[in-house]
Amino acid sequence: MVTLTQEIKESLQGTKTAFLATSSKSGIPNVVPIAALKLLDDGTMLISDQFFNKTLKNMNENPEIALSWWGEKGGFQIKGTVTIHTNDEIFRQDVAWMKESWPKFVPKSAVLVKITGVYAVKPGPEPGKKIL
Repeated sequence: MVTLTQEIKESLQGTKTAFLATSSKSGIPNVVPIAALKLLDDGTMLISDQFFNKTLKNMNENPEIALSWWGEKGGFQIKGTVTIHTNDEIFRQDVAWMKESWPKFVPKSAVLVKITGVYAVKPGPEPGKKIL
C-alpha cells in the first residue's frame, strides 16, 4: 500500500482543481477537471461524482485512473484503482460530505481510489519519476 508523504498531502489539499484521466476498455482516453475530492487516509481518496458520464463509463470498463494537479505547493500525479459506490456506507459518507461542503451538488456515485503510485510532475532532473 502507498503511504502519501506530508508534502504530497499538502500539495493536494492546497489545489482547487485536479484532472482525472480515465480510459475506455478499448484505450480511448478521457480527462476531466474535478474539485470534489479528498483524502480518506494516506492511501485512499474519495471523489464525488455529480457530473461523470464518459468518465463513469470508463471507470466501470477499466478501473485504472490517473489524477494530476498543480498548485501553490507544487504538483504530483497519482495512479490508482477505483471502485464505484452507489448505495452503501461510502456513498452515504459522500452525500453527507457534499451536503456540508457543496450543498447544491447531489452525488450520483462515490468513487473510492486506492492509490497505487505517485509520480513527480515538477520540473527538474527526473520529471515523471515514480516516487512512491
